[in-house]
Amino acid sequence: MNTIAKIALSISFILLMLCISCKNEMREIKYGEDNCELCRMTVMNPQFAAGLLTSKGKVYTFDAGECLVRFLKANGVNEKDQYFMSDYMNPGTLIDATKAAYLHGDSIQSPMGGNLAAYSNIASSQDAQKELGGDLLSWQQLIGK
Repeated sequence: MNTIAKIALSISFILLMLCISCKNEMREIKYGEDNCELCRMTVMNPQFAAGLLTSKGKVYTFDAGECLVRFLKANGVNEKDQYFMSDYMNPGTLIDATKAAYLHGDSIQSPMGGNLAAYSNIASSQDAQKELGGDLLSWQQLIGK
């Protein structure tokens, strides 16, 4: 193999590694280790945690959905960022916060007292509302848009 071919192969390999390492996806929340970006409490409850993945690949974790909402109200919503909430019915499973359905009520005991739970679909939130009471909300209602 001549020198030019070796250089081209090396450059191709480096570019491939850069593309692989630049995967922009939300990582799993490390319960008991990660701290909330807003309140600085340790993220403990997989039923309520939330996450933010910026368009630049930075991950923020939150103790509860209400912490994410407060963070966004203070810092603004970037349409290129991705937002995640824990599915109340499947603790530890992060769902797209912009497509989730929400239930807000006194019988929901979230860690920061915001009484907010996220559900992967409207039917699940409606079923929960029958049992828990509270108000159904959309992402737009949560963030005030």
